[in-house]
Amino acid sequence: MKRTAKKALKLSLVSGCALALFACSAEKPVRTAQYAVQGVFSAVLSDDGSESLVGSVQHGGSFWANATNERRYNWNHVTGEYTALAGVDIDPSGEYAATGGARTLALWNTSNGQSEEFWTTPGDIQSLKLTQNGDQALIGLNDQTARFFDIKQGGILQTLRTGATVRAVDVTPDGSIGITGDDTSTVTLWDLQTGEKKYQWSLNNQIASVALSSDGRYAFGAAQLGNAKIWSTSTGREVTSIDTGALKYRQVTISQAVFSSNSRNLLIGEVSSQVSLVQVATGEVQNTWRLYTPKGRPSGASVLALAFAPGNRYYAIGSNGYMNVLQ
Repeated sequence: MKRTAKKALKLSLVSGCALALFACSAEKPVRTAQYAVQGVFSAVLSDDGSESLVGSVQHGGSFWANATNERRYNWNHVTGEYTALAGVDIDPSGEYAATGGARTLALWNTSNGQSEEFWTTPGDIQSLKLTQNGDQALIGLNDQTARFFDIKQGGILQTLRTGATVRAVDVTPDGSIGITGDDTSTVTLWDLQTGEKKYQWSLNNQIASVALSSDGRYAFGAAQLGNAKIWSTSTGREVTSIDTGALKYRQVTISQAVFSSNSRNLLIGEVSSQVSLVQVATGEVQNTWRLYTPKGRPSGASVLALAFAPGNRYYAIGSNGYMNVLQ
């Protein structure tokens, strides 16, 4: 990667209602707000759910304060143009955010909205995640690699070769381990200090989503219309297999997942508008919700972003552009 001129300012263990994710009646959001009208490419929530970053066809990137539903900044990579943002993230501290276009990557300061760095990438960005304070970024690309990149100083710290397009990535806040999901149906856990593979797991289709717990204890991966599992990062053994059997002859796709700060629960979102709270150790579904869909619009919305919030609340952003508060 190189710096460019800144033009701009991206369970088989189940019980009770967990026999299927759809066995429990889904609850409605307690509050919603529209952050984009249509064409949402990507979205992310801060770790505490207080802020959102959305990439859409109508305004490129927009950064929001969720308590007041206020749009604080508009972020694009070229002046006068709306950037199609394939990947966006907010770092664990909430102080920095990143936006990824086709082959451009920008780092933003969330306190003043200013661009800190601007880079080009060796492949088209599919997904990205920041470490603490936005120091590094793990980027999934279509060139059969993921790159662990020093986003502030420049330079590729590790090149992780997968042999296929990397659709999903995650990284621990300290940057010690990363996870990738690719089109060979493979989830890989990486030691980011050495660039070596720690474990590899195979699912039954191309990988749709991956996640790591912030303490690095657990890894999650889900296949498109296929199976989903949680593994121990210390032993590589399966902890939980999540039941994705939504219909009799078809499974659903888990499009997004995030672990709680204590690693006891996993919040998962599906392409079918459903959000579920799952207990990591047992796979038991604690609660389910459905995203808001306006009348007269398509009945579904894929879940693009999730977060745990204080007071037993949860946040979710759907592909229809609505932010949902769940309780």
